[in-house]
Amino acid sequence: MDALDLLEQQHLELGALMARIAAEPSPGLRTSMVAQLSRMIDAHVRIEQTYLYPVCAERMGDDKKPLHEAYEKHGLARFAADNLLRTRATDVRFEARLKLLRDVFADHADEEEGFLFPKAKRGLTDEQLDVIGCDLERAYEVLLRVGVSGGVPLVRP
Repeated sequence: MDALDLLEQQHLELGALMARIAAEPSPGLRTSMVAQLSRMIDAHVRIEQTYLYPVCAERMGDDKKPLHEAYEKHGLARFAADNLLRTRATDVRFEARLKLLRDVFADHADEEEGFLFPKAKRGLTDEQLDVIGCDLERAYEVLLRVGVSGGVPLVRP
């Protein structure tokens, strides 16, 4: 699958999961859904930084400011996800923290899809995008399966 299509699909899946969490009345289900969401965000962020961002950096020339901002947005998304994960679903702050995460992640997706993805696409063939997509997909599945925390580096093949 095309790398950028895969990442856009993940953006949609994560947004949909956050919407389901917001609509879920059961605190127990919310708690397990937030744990899943946190793992998915961590894996998503790590594969983007390992596979996509280096490709973007090669194509951005001297103006890497948008890429640096993207790294910072990843940090915000991870912080918001971790903060939500540590919040009981019955806590009065849960809704506010979920909304913050949704807003940060939506902004992250909009900026990537509107600016970084087109930069990554420049100069890459469909075949190259498919190869990167396979690497992304494989790494994402491994990270979800083993649940490795963000502190362990992900090494490109």
